[in-house]
Amino acid sequence: MSASSEIVAPGRYDYDLTVEFPSTYIPEHTAPAFRIAEAYETTRRRYANGQFDLSEPVARELLRQHFVNQACEDVDPAIVTVTRFELTRVTA
Repeated sequence: MSASSEIVAPGRYDYDLTVEFPSTYIPEHTAPAFRIAEAYETTRRRYANGQFDLSEPVARELLRQHFVNQACEDVDPAIVTVTRFELTRVTA
């Protein structure tokens, strides 16, 4: 079964998510007159993790997209790259 069609069974899970996206960085305390000159392109990363209960089977891709949407609600989805998404079933 491919990762894109993997179904996650009901249960309690831990998740870890890392995303990256291009961004323009302007150093703090830069005077307004110099903001454009001091700005530079960079890659930003965001991390999200936690635990959740899943009550019915769902595609892994849908879970991943749900957490990406939460972590990047203020970022254009077209520029977001998922670099890590791990699900671990909690067994205790």
